[in-house]
Amino acid sequence: MICYLFPETTYFFFSPDVPTLLYYAHIPAIVISLFIGIYVLLNGRRLLLNQLLFAISLFFSLWTLINLITWTNIHSELIIFVWSFFSLVLSLLAIFCIYFIYVFLDKKDISIRIKAIFLTLLAPSFIFASSSFNLSGFNITTCDAFKFEWLPFKLYYTLLGVLAIIWILVLLIRRYRTAAPSFKKQIILMGIGIESFLFLFFVMIFLASYLTEIGVLPDSQLEMYGLIGMIIFMIYIGILIVRFKTFNVKLLATQVLVWSLVILIGSEFFFIQSNVNKVLTAITLVISAWLGLSIIRSVKQEVKHAEELARLNIKLGESIKQRESLVHLVTHKVKGAFTRSKYIFAGLLDGTFGDISPVVKKYAKQGLDSDNGGIQTVDLVLEASNLTSGSVKYDMKVIDFKDIVTQVLSEKKVQAEAKGLKLESSIEGGVYSVMGDVLWLKEAINNLIDNSIKYTKEGKISISLKDGDGKVRFTITDTGVGINDEDKKNLFTEGGRGKDSVRINVDSTGYGLYSVKLIIEAHKGRIWFESEEGKGSTFYVELDAVK
Repeated sequence: MICYLFPETTYFFFSPDVPTLLYYAHIPAIVISLFIGIYVLLNGRRLLLNQLLFAISLFFSLWTLINLITWTNIHSELIIFVWSFFSLVLSLLAIFCIYFIYVFLDKKDISIRIKAIFLTLLAPSFIFASSSFNLSGFNITTCDAFKFEWLPFKLYYTLLGVLAIIWILVLLIRRYRTAAPSFKKQIILMGIGIESFLFLFFVMIFLASYLTEIGVLPDSQLEMYGLIGMIIFMIYIGILIVRFKTFNVKLLATQVLVWSLVILIGSEFFFIQSNVNKVLTAITLVISAWLGLSIIRSVKQEVKHAEELARLNIKLGESIKQRESLVHLVTHKVKGAFTRSKYIFAGLLDGTFGDISPVVKKYAKQGLDSDNGGIQTVDLVLEASNLTSGSVKYDMKVIDFKDIVTQVLSEKKVQAEAKGLKLESSIEGGVYSVMGDVLWLKEAINNLIDNSIKYTKEGKISISLKDGDGKVRFTITDTGVGINDEDKKNLFTEGGRGKDSVRINVDSTGYGLYSVKLIIEAHKGRIWFESEEGKGSTFYVELDAVK
């Protein structure tokens, strides 16, 4: 049958007897969503996220096209046929939006269990879509089927949209709490876009249909405002593409995307008749062009900065390699020189070159000590270089940290007593098992105790070891010179020796504490200190305990 009270359409769905907002609301929404959906798909056909975005744009465009037909066509058979698909398309749209967010957040496909839940939720729509439970008749006078829709089924697929809004919101909030800062921005943008779309789309459609059915509104024009949600969603998708390359779309492609959208909006002038629509299109065109220029300008700056950063990273990498090569070359040469002179002094002392006078022996002893100190310094610099470059391989296994501390204490006791210092220790009973490398942890503790001895003129050095709350904590406190505020800033940096350290210990290299920090951090631990100038220092090392 034909609804004779209304004029026949031209070109399938163009009619003069419809609201002026109809084409302005429907056609741009279809064009924009399909264009971005297809464009994203073509830039990553094998990416599930891109495929899902295309599916969402396809379902939305299908619903919008069906809605346009029901508004303009006068053939009842065609209208009731396409009308029966509303529920199914809306259900698919809601579920695929949830699916899309899962993949966006997790970067992988969902589990079989969640897919089964989705299919269960979609089952009623597939079962009832073509039955009388969906549509039981048609009103030839008004040329619609609003009063013949089964309300429970209409509520069901509307509630699927509400469920999608809540489900997606929960997923976004849960992931936002643990996400990296850069991904948090993407979550916010995606959340605003998709939640705006779902809320406007489903709420406006239901209100328009329900209020028309009960006679509050003469027609369902209200649903046209819901289509704005898709445009908002696609704007945010465009931002994600431009700023974060979320869908693996390149910069050149992004520029094409932005300006193509502007051209598509401008092309509406060729078919719109209403002056109101022309004004709205002109405003939209100006805003889109302005936003397009702003986005492209912003992206160009970001790309420029990224390229500059990449260039600097390459240059930095080359500089680091050159420095490592230079360090190894210099240390090899210097250590070789120290070693040769060391053997000469050692030969003088052990009689290899015959008897020598006490005065010569005294100076030979000083020379040997100086060479040993020089070799130790070279080894320290080389060690720091290797730790920094990551070339050191740690032999990680469960070890007793208490044994390491006890062993180093016994070795350093003579050195402390020779300087007139009291070396105290307090090791509580407990389990001190940690995951670590014995050699390197011993080196770190040795360095800390050695530093305290060097920078303490008189008094005592106190060492404690405690376990608790899944941590093992080593503490060393001295009554030394302390650390001034200026030197505190550079204490754990490469070559970061302070003025006081050089004044008290002329052999200070600034690599000792730097190496300790690298070792402790490689063991997933942390090191920090407290100090007041002239009142000593306290250093803390904390490692994860192994139970």
